[in-house]
Amino acid sequence: MTAHARNQKTRCAAAAVGSRMPLLPKFAVVVWIKKTAALPALRDELIELAADEPDESTEYEAMVDFHWGFDSFNEAESVAAAMAVLGAHPDLVLLRLSSYDAEEPSITFKDARNVRN
Repeated sequence: MTAHARNQKTRCAAAAVGSRMPLLPKFAVVVWIKKTAALPALRDELIELAADEPDESTEYEAMVDFHWGFDSFNEAESVAAAMAVLGAHPDLVLLRLSSYDAEEPSITFKDARNVRN
């Protein structure tokens, strides 16, 4: 079992014991991919690089996002850095390590979102 899977199992167990709200990870690796013919292959590569399925995934307006949660900054950074090899792919729109811990910064590896005004 990967450290990521153990962290998920621990959070779920803690939530089931009596906490009213599930424990959120301190860090998340977030990836957005355009919903094109390349999506299945990119998804498979991401899962291979993360060594685990994403914790959640959502489709919205021709985009699919994937989220992996981590309790350790080092583990999240390692996974995000491994995924950065896919950064040149035009269908990979966003790759970000989001930190919900005030002591560690969020890191954006790629952001090719088009902002509408």
